[in-house]
Amino acid sequence: MYLLCLLNFVTIKFFGSFQAVQKRINDVLLQREMYGIWNISLEPFQSIKASVYSFIRDPGFGVVTLFLVGNILIFVPLGILLPLLLKKPSYTKTMLISLGIIVSIETIQFVTCLGIADIDDVLLNMLGSTIGYLTYFMSKKMMHSNKNMKRIKP
Repeated sequence: MYLLCLLNFVTIKFFGSFQAVQKRINDVLLQREMYGIWNISLEPFQSIKASVYSFIRDPGFGVVTLFLVGNILIFVPLGILLPLLLKKPSYTKTMLISLGIIVSIETIQFVTCLGIADIDDVLLNMLGSTIGYLTYFMSKKMMHSNKNMKRIKP
């Protein structure tokens, strides 16, 4: 269920209007045709830097902040859920599966013209997944520690 919601929220962005989705696709195709601008950004930190500079000029919780924070927070659950689903969870497995999902989403955005495939999205999404995994790991350690403390007490 999480992956379906993620796919909709990040890629399709269907919130009740098929016309809005079709307009986004048409806009991307028009940019390709008229200006030769493709919906892909492979220069690392380009959009992150632009967002940080914009935030410095106009601090507040606006679109720029939403881009940075949203791209991280929306993938935190992935980093928590994947280890719960794996028989032998590990950081490496969780990150590789996360990377596969994230790159798949970016590829879908590029191919379907539903968005911009951006390397910065991959970096921010992986950060979110890492935060999620660390949350899972710390929670597991705390639960294990609590079990040991209960055994020690008479």
